[in-house]
Amino acid sequence: MKRLAAMITSLLVVIALLLSACSGAVEQSGTDKPGGEEKAVTLKYWYPASDELVIAEVKSIIVKFEAANPKIKIELTTIPFKDYFQKLSVAYSGGIAPDVHGLGFGQLISTVEQDKYMDLNKFIKAEQWAGSEDMFPSILKAGEWKGGQYGILMPEIRPLVWRKDFFTESGLDPNKPPATIDEIFEFAEKAKVMKDGKTTRAGIDLQTSNGEQSYLSLMLLLGQDIYDDKNNPTFDSPESIALVEKMVALYKSGAIIPANQQALGGTPFQNSQAALAFASSPSLSTLQKAVGADKIGWALPPKGPTGKQTALMLGTFLTMSKSSKHPEESWKFIKFWFDKKNIYDFTLKTGFVPPLKSLKDEYVKVSPENEIIFKVMNDTKGYAPSADWAIHTKYLRIALEESFNGIRPVAEALKDNAKKTRDEIKNK
Repeated sequence: MKRLAAMITSLLVVIALLLSACSGAVEQSGTDKPGGEEKAVTLKYWYPASDELVIAEVKSIIVKFEAANPKIKIELTTIPFKDYFQKLSVAYSGGIAPDVHGLGFGQLISTVEQDKYMDLNKFIKAEQWAGSEDMFPSILKAGEWKGGQYGILMPEIRPLVWRKDFFTESGLDPNKPPATIDEIFEFAEKAKVMKDGKTTRAGIDLQTSNGEQSYLSLMLLLGQDIYDDKNNPTFDSPESIALVEKMVALYKSGAIIPANQQALGGTPFQNSQAALAFASSPSLSTLQKAVGADKIGWALPPKGPTGKQTALMLGTFLTMSKSSKHPEESWKFIKFWFDKKNIYDFTLKTGFVPPLKSLKDEYVKVSPENEIIFKVMNDTKGYAPSADWAIHTKYLRIALEESFNGIRPVAEALKDNAKKTRDEIKNK
């Protein structure tokens, strides 16, 4: 009998262990009751922003998502763009990356091959997501890498913009923007305002520090880029040297105010300190509210030598960490973000461009000027994918700063820094 009792006791212990293991498996699968009710899941979501208007709209989408998905909570962290990528890199290195996060254009295309991000095609193709068919082709292409879809872009574009009131004050026609690249420089000289030898209002907003974006807006009109499809830097080309020499001449004449592209306080045009700019669409939305939409003119960039009017397109990608423990819920959040109603409300209030073709008519009805946005979308270009994007932009920024500040002649600054770019890429 004792032996039988011992056997029964051992059997009960084994059964208890099996039940315990099964209980643990149920918990890991995301349920907390025998009936299979889902446990609440918390997604960490990081977004690069310092503008209170944008942050408020991000929070608005989160509130709507949580109301529609009561078992999914979103833990939001917003970080200014100038600090964002460094903190995100540290989070990835430490194994604490957020489930879903924003990424700047250059940040995604320069790090996508590091295998950090989830290929969203896993979800897009599995459910034949209709949103992907509604996207402008350039939107999806921007986040592609070797057949994978690693981010979905909320685009912001850089049309040519001007202050009509400043044009009138300068004797320029407020309804006639520059028609050629040369006229951009001519108008900038005419529209500058100086007092006691100091510039009080710039003729054009070309950033002198971290200024590759305004530089690239002009380069694209020349049919040029900062590196080619073989990853070779091209900012030392004869066309680039001639362009930067003209930019430096404007700076020396007082038509440009020293500025940093990433300044928290905004660029000169955003602060009503410049008459012309290639300004981002979100910044235009904010400026219109501040000074009145009637004072802002928008147009396609002027035609370059090839006849094209290519505009710079950047923006913010939504991306999922490959290490997320909640990929299905993360995709549900991304998909909700790009729902027609949600993305329309977000872009309308923040100045980003609706990435869905089906929203064009509705968006233009709100403001006829928005027609320009969609015309610009027909010929836009962002940074080409390159694992060395950060190296290219680092030395380009140095070259531009050396040129503007007279540290070295323009040709020497551009050629030497292009060489340093090639050397660093070669010796990686």
